[in-house]
Amino acid sequence: MKTIFTLLFIALLSLTAQNSFAQIQVLSGMEKGTYYQMAKDMNALLPQTQSIEGNDTLMVDFLDVRTTAGTAFNFDIITQKDHKAKVAMMQLDYLLLKQSDDILNETEICKDLVLLMPLSMEEIHLVSKKDDEIHSLADLAGRKVGIGTQREGTYSTVTYMKNVSKVNWSSRNINTEDAIEEMVIDKLDAFFVVGAMPLDLLKIMPIRSSSKFELNSVENINSWANYYQAATIPAGTYRWQNTDVSTYAVPSVIVVNMAKLTEEEKQQLIQWRATVTANMESLKANGHNAWKSTVQNWDYSDWPLLK
Repeated sequence: MKTIFTLLFIALLSLTAQNSFAQIQVLSGMEKGTYYQMAKDMNALLPQTQSIEGNDTLMVDFLDVRTTAGTAFNFDIITQKDHKAKVAMMQLDYLLLKQSDDILNETEICKDLVLLMPLSMEEIHLVSKKDDEIHSLADLAGRKVGIGTQREGTYSTVTYMKNVSKVNWSSRNINTEDAIEEMVIDKLDAFFVVGAMPLDLLKIMPIRSSSKFELNSVENINSWANYYQAATIPAGTYRWQNTDVSTYAVPSVIVVNMAKLTEEEKQQLIQWRATVTANMESLKANGHNAWKSTVQNWDYSDWPLLK
């Protein structure tokens, strides 16, 4: 009888251990975007685990990768106390902007946020129509320009750029896919999109669309870019781009809400980071091109890391 109870106890412990595993839900970005692709790359390296549902034993991925509208949406969701999302990908400049809002408004929305890890640099792309006398940021004055939707990091970056540079264009809150369509039918003069090159949406544009476009330089007018990193988008990054283009870039990061974590989840996140670090060369060789511009030597004064 004692042996039977012992076996039952061991079986119960095994069942509990299998059910104790919880996928880490991570908010990424649009399905064709860099965040989503990088999250899928990481998931391919991380170990799957058994999960028991009823009478079935399933193998589940380490990460539950969710598509989203982008940086601003991710920030809003991860900081909601009642939402189960605990991890999100976003632009660092947006995070710093929200921290500034906390200081100005005497709020504490960012107080529980730490970084799991920095990711890649994201370049500011300025796309215009060919032969339209737009070749740089300064040429946008008086033009109709797409700046992303309010749920995207592009929107906050470009709004800051416009306010500080004093280049007065007419802003359209429109996502990249819609901006491409409106450029083709001459309803838009130019658009911005922030993301790690090469951006799939710009890379896979139909020839009839891309033949009308050109990539333009973004200069540091009125010191708007003093806190950004100078960057170059090399010629040939996109099939319709024939010359090197000077611009600026911002780091992307994975953010964690510490107030929502259990100790077990914290250890899972540390395992996630260690796996990515150990396999960085493989990610650079086989993953999205953004892995080739990963942020090195993180400055802890920018934002603290999860420990």
